[in-house]
Amino acid sequence: MFDNSSLFLAPWNNIYLVIAMVLASYLALVKSFRYSRMKVIEAAFAPGKRELSSMTVKEAHAIMTQLQELEFPHAFSKARQIALLKAGGIPTMSKLFAVTGQNNRRNAGKRAVDTEILLRESQSQPRDSDRYASAVARMNYLHAHYRRANKITDGDLLHTLGDGLAEILNVIEREEWRKLTDVEKCALGIFHKNLGEDMGIPFDVLPSKAEGWKDGLHFALELRKWTIHYEEEVARPTATNDQYVRVYVDSALPGIIQPVVRQMLGADLDDVMRTSLCLESPSLFLSLMLRLIRDSRKLILRYLALPRPSLLAVKLVHDAPNPDTNFYNFERMGLQPWYIRPTLWSKWGPGALLVRLFGGKIPGSRGGRYLPQGYSLMTVGPEPQNGKGMEEMGLDMDAIKARGVATCPFSQAKSGSFK
Repeated sequence: MFDNSSLFLAPWNNIYLVIAMVLASYLALVKSFRYSRMKVIEAAFAPGKRELSSMTVKEAHAIMTQLQELEFPHAFSKARQIALLKAGGIPTMSKLFAVTGQNNRRNAGKRAVDTEILLRESQSQPRDSDRYASAVARMNYLHAHYRRANKITDGDLLHTLGDGLAEILNVIEREEWRKLTDVEKCALGIFHKNLGEDMGIPFDVLPSKAEGWKDGLHFALELRKWTIHYEEEVARPTATNDQYVRVYVDSALPGIIQPVVRQMLGADLDDVMRTSLCLESPSLFLSLMLRLIRDSRKLILRYLALPRPSLLAVKLVHDAPNPDTNFYNFERMGLQPWYIRPTLWSKWGPGALLVRLFGGKIPGSRGGRYLPQGYSLMTVGPEPQNGKGMEEMGLDMDAIKARGVATCPFSQAKSGSFK
């Protein structure tokens, strides 16, 4: 007897088979290509080839660019935000922010964006470029008066440098789909050593300063270890630490979500810095939810996502200035639209509508209050310093670019002194 149901089921069986084959093929494709960028980065320094000590500044910059634009853009962005937050957990730093008037609701938003801009410019541009030199020279000028007055100590600055590195390592180890390789850590070490030199930060307190570091990996791990120890020594809860968080976190958020965000920030910190910043530990339920989200993201990226193509690279800053103003515009960071060019998309796009929902301002609001024309690296910073320091910065930029011609910062390791 002929069964008509088989005619009905046959096409569906074929569809399921095709779906299974497509899914299997896609998973195989992901498995084949997911680690391809890491393999290319490691290729020149594979066992039996070049030593890490031979990595050049140019190679380190190329690796940094791939990591922060293609491989781990989320981690690098989050690391900058956590490092900025943790600066307020060092009592001498939070006290300085308070007495300079930068730690209040009127100035805090711009200060956070200005700091982010200077960090992004220095992280994304080649060491011998004008933009890198301008960004670092501007940081140096803004710090100079306080360094001379010993209100910013060398230890504080080395901690700030080290924390930028440590948080990149921490966030990737905790939240990303794979770990960094020694080659990638070496590149991070080279960048941060160069940046520290260009900022005039002494490395004397690091154990290997006298004999030198074997390579960028050696420097990176030693700086990270020192940074953790420094926090254990000096980080303590103070009124200015608490004020720092309330200004930069609480005042920027609707009251209904403040407790949850404070706990989420606390979840990203160790006990020392969480206590110093007067943040609350996450509840058990929130901890479990964050862990579930984090682990799900890891699995999705590892097994279901192809590598991010260059076409979709996450650019830290705009490559070219606004042709109408010759200043650089910025992407939104927070509820205040600092340096954002008013366009239909920036005013009415999905992101803009979400920001409005939480009480954020639109680009171009209040006239020129939020500087919609963009920023100049020669003037970015607190309003009292606007237009000042040009001569000092010019001399500093010349020195920075002169150091930028150095190609291999750990070449002494080739001599055999570290064998």
